[in-house]
Amino acid sequence: MNNSSRLNIIFTLVVSHLKLLVMKKTIYCFLFYVCFCANTVNAQVNVQDSLALVDLYDSTDGSHWFRHENWKSGPVATWVGITVKNTRVTEIVLQDNNLMGSIPSSIGNLTNLEYLNLFLNKLSGKIPSSIANLTNLQSLVLDANNLSGNIPSSIGNLINLKILSLDGNKLSGKIPSSIGNLTNLQALDLPGNQLSGSFPSSIGNLINLQYIHLEHGNHLSGDIPSSIGNLTNLLTLDLENKQLSGSIPSTIGNLANLRSLILLGNKLSGSIPSSLTHLNNLNNGDLLILRHNYFTFDGMEAIAQKFSKAAIDHQKNIRIHQSGNTLSVSAGGTLSNNTYKWYKCEGTTATLVATITGDSVFYPSESGRYYVRVKNSVIGQRLKLFSSAFDYTASNNNVIASSENSLQQYNKANLFRVYPNPVKDILYVETNSNATFSLINQSGKILVTTSINAKGSINISDMSAGLYYLKNNKTGTVQKIMIVR
Repeated sequence: MNNSSRLNIIFTLVVSHLKLLVMKKTIYCFLFYVCFCANTVNAQVNVQDSLALVDLYDSTDGSHWFRHENWKSGPVATWVGITVKNTRVTEIVLQDNNLMGSIPSSIGNLTNLEYLNLFLNKLSGKIPSSIANLTNLQSLVLDANNLSGNIPSSIGNLINLKILSLDGNKLSGKIPSSIGNLTNLQALDLPGNQLSGSFPSSIGNLINLQYIHLEHGNHLSGDIPSSIGNLTNLLTLDLENKQLSGSIPSTIGNLANLRSLILLGNKLSGSIPSSLTHLNNLNNGDLLILRHNYFTFDGMEAIAQKFSKAAIDHQKNIRIHQSGNTLSVSAGGTLSNNTYKWYKCEGTTATLVATITGDSVFYPSESGRYYVRVKNSVIGQRLKLFSSAFDYTASNNNVIASSENSLQQYNKANLFRVYPNPVKDILYVETNSNATFSLINQSGKILVTTSINAKGSINISDMSAGLYYLKNNKTGTVQKIMIVR
């Protein structure tokens, strides 16, 4: 083979090799392009999510937002306030951004959304029921807007929700019982609305709840449900300025982690449960606020001793009851700790006419307008009870007369002896003649009438502790009887 032929063969091989290299490079470039395009496609946001965001922008006057960088112009992931993961929108944070208008129902299409924060805007209209589709939502913050209508019952579908904050809107109607489905909820913040109706008992299902705020512009009524005692992780319970009535459930003593209990400005009454003294995390009680309710001294002595800074003052005025020629009040507490100061009103002045310790019954000497102030020696200055003024007209017949009056009206021969006094089970009576005796409570109700011939006894073992009166129906004389338990 000559040199010319050899060169032709080598040239042919080189050209073939170059063609092969070019072909491989072309294939590699094509594959790279395909992969690049595929990755670019995968990086795009779900179409449904994109359209929902555009709806939000258009429904809330997006062109006048304080910040709206890249909205409807750049890639969705660059839109201000938006977080995207794996092609799905997971966060919307547009707080204090001048959003106006309503939340579109298409918000429910953002099914991978975990955080929705539209705090401090000018949103109006209803919370769309489609929000129930956001089952991955962990935080729903719509505070400080002008939202109205009911809280949709479908909100109970948001089973992963940890924070529900709707403070400072115009929401009305009842708190839906479906809220009890939100068993992962840690904070329930609903103050500053116009909610009404009773407190849902399903609240007891929220075993992970740490904060309840319902204070201000709401009008919840009815009882505090006993199921609230299930919320053992609760740190704050704030039910200020409602129209709640009934008594504080004893189960509230189960809330061992509670650091703040605010029941200010309700219509709560009855005895304060002793279980409240189990709430050791309230410390000295500077965040235990029971003022402006309908409480008396019942159960208050233990609270005053346990919590030195508990706010218990300014309870509703107690009522004066009239029975015959006597006036009385029910102030609660240990009777022997109570001091009753009775005043007679004359024009714009009031004159102290009687100071009585351990006895709520007052015997006015004449007709007039009277009121009473009651102090408990254990509670001290922290709570005084007052009555409203009462117009009293003296009658001619005394149903109950005081022992002091008895001595003035009858001679000693008409008196009788009772023992023991205070008494627990059996009261013994001695008199100098046959007579019927009536045991009467402070309201003037006759509880027992029995005949006694010189000596006898009355079984009082089934009667409640307190002050009573034993009246000799023959002579009209009366003695005070203290029943203890």
